[in-house]
Amino acid sequence: MKNPNSFRRSQGFTLIELLVVITIVAVLAAMSFAGVNSALKKAKITQGRVAATNVAQAVNQFYSEYSRLPELTGDLRTDSGGGVQLLQILLAEEGGGSDVENSRGINFLSVQEGKGKRGGLYYGSGSGSSVQGLYDPFGNAYTIVLNTDYEDTLSFSMGGKTYNLRGEQVAVYSPGPDMEEGTTDDITSFQR
Repeated sequence: MKNPNSFRRSQGFTLIELLVVITIVAVLAAMSFAGVNSALKKAKITQGRVAATNVAQAVNQFYSEYSRLPELTGDLRTDSGGGVQLLQILLAEEGGGSDVENSRGINFLSVQEGKGKRGGLYYGSGSGSSVQGLYDPFGNAYTIVLNTDYEDTLSFSMGGKTYNLRGEQVAVYSPGPDMEEGTTDDITSFQR
């Protein structure tokens, strides 16, 4: 016979058990988010390297077609001035006139369009507008260095370090996710 006054355990979880389960789930979720963020960062760096390599290949194709490089000097940033002009040349989007560099109108560059100023070509607002920049997946403009002296070695400085690329006509780079040149996560079209 059961004693009506005996203590019966209620069905369900105690508050302590529930808190332990919630804590375990939170720790597991935090560990998985760190792994996912790391994988996403690596994927974006790879995407940036592909774009940098595509720009370098486009310049090399221009060189093969015309036996010269575009007549632009200095380090060209793809968010202004000569860098945007180089993009227009490689995309066959130059304005008309007698000083057209890509006179055959060949589209040498194949890079995806970005989302705003991230991860590709930026065309600005308005339909039919021409390219206004090229950005890595982290929102940084690329820097393009052309070997306009046609020397055996392309020499330039990036992040305080001098690079000498033998037999190269072009180098393309951006600072990468930390937005600081000369660090290990820089995005480059060349081996460092």
